[in-house]
Amino acid sequence: MSKKITQYLLIILATSLISSCSGPVSYKRPQILANFGDFDCQTKKLRKKEFSSIWDKLNAGFCLDNVHSSRVDKEREWFIKNKQFLYRSIDRAKPFLYHVIRELENRNLPYELALLPIVESGYQPYAHSPSKAAGIWQFIPPTAREYRLAKNWWYDGRRDILNSTKAATHFLSDMHRHFKKDWLLAIASYNTGAGKVGRSMSKAKYVIGKTSFWDLNLPRETEIYVPKLLALRDIMSNPRSYGVTLPKLSNKPQTGLVKIYNPIDFYTLSVLSDVDLETLYFLNPGFSAWYIIPSMQNKILLPYNKIEKFNERYKKYRTIMFKEKIHIVKKGDTLSAISKQYNVKVRALMTKNSLKSDLILINQKLRLPIKITDTDKNTISIGDYEHRIIDKTFNYYHTVKRYDNWYRIAKFYDVNMKSLLQWNNADKNTKLFVGNKIKIKMRSPILSINENMNLRYVVNTGDTTKIIASGFDVSREKLLSSNGIKGSKYLVAGKNLIIQK
Repeated sequence: MSKKITQYLLIILATSLISSCSGPVSYKRPQILANFGDFDCQTKKLRKKEFSSIWDKLNAGFCLDNVHSSRVDKEREWFIKNKQFLYRSIDRAKPFLYHVIRELENRNLPYELALLPIVESGYQPYAHSPSKAAGIWQFIPPTAREYRLAKNWWYDGRRDILNSTKAATHFLSDMHRHFKKDWLLAIASYNTGAGKVGRSMSKAKYVIGKTSFWDLNLPRETEIYVPKLLALRDIMSNPRSYGVTLPKLSNKPQTGLVKIYNPIDFYTLSVLSDVDLETLYFLNPGFSAWYIIPSMQNKILLPYNKIEKFNERYKKYRTIMFKEKIHIVKKGDTLSAISKQYNVKVRALMTKNSLKSDLILINQKLRLPIKITDTDKNTISIGDYEHRIIDKTFNYYHTVKRYDNWYRIAKFYDVNMKSLLQWNNADKNTKLFVGNKIKIKMRSPILSINENMNLRYVVNTGDTTKIIASGFDVSREKLLSSNGIKGSKYLVAGKNLIIQK
């Protein structure tokens, strides 16, 4: 008997042993092959292929086995009965799906994983869970830190579509490698953690080829999680047979990044791009306030059909509003020294000048992330409207909490330590006491339609109306009425608030 025939018979024998507590499980291809043969996804090869729609491309990159199980059938029936949830999720995914797929193919991962945010969050960018998970990929804080998703008062990388997708694909790749290329175990670990999956495998006396995901005793949520993704894949593979109609969506990016050179806020961005604020907030959920910090200002997504208009208007706007401040590098200069000289962050300097390292050359011209207003006008005309220039600063008040220190507060608000101490007439040795108010100088929006200053803030886990009202120095009643909120119990993490100053 040849070696290949022997292997084939062993495969058949092994797969016949695979069973599930809720009924038999079978595969289009024996799952054991995934552990012995080279069945890795090669989705990177699909990058240059032409597809009439993104749905066709998605289908071409489905790599996981077709699993026949009553558990998958049950989840598939749920989606069919709840088509409106599926349609809403797909509609929310449209601006991001192209970018998610590109990240998956960068790592040769199955395109099924582009459907995982539907299972996780329904592709809701501002989704927050009771376990403090956030974003379309629902990263919890410890995993977010491990995969370098930054978080401060202005920004939450867990909600940032592009950065969180990179982190998620990295995490899933790690889990795939950790579980010996078993995708179902890798996906299960994304939901419940590698530790729980590993302990469950030990209890089941897991042996490759004899036991599988379907034999493990996992948390109920995880036992539903994997079948739910497989059920989604089945529906997206053949939507018509399940009575699902997918919207027309070409295999082209619906959104793209724009380059920003000067300080900018969402209202000014809206005016320049001719995109409404709600759309901008939806496309850029990583930002938690009205102002975009310099280190992140080249990470802004706009609808693709608005980028040309934005670039055209922005060029004219910069000419009127700003003049560039330049530093010419001299002998002995370092980025650290220059950052201290001008009171700007090293990272902001690098972003501003597209530097990939801290290497700088003598006589090199460095653009500084400093705004110098070059106009004495009070208004500026953009499009068909006249807008007031209200660019100024105001005070925000941080309430000192347990374990706070000057360094931690400066980092949280993305401000220079020297400036923070100056604002509060303090030095590094000044003691902080719980309940103390620490002054943070913040920039207002640059433009406004009238004299009012309308700020925006995304509620964070643990925020209360008292904390937010105190910080912005507004009454709790005004905060609630401005946002149509009846009481503090309606204040949920991820909610966008308007702060009227």
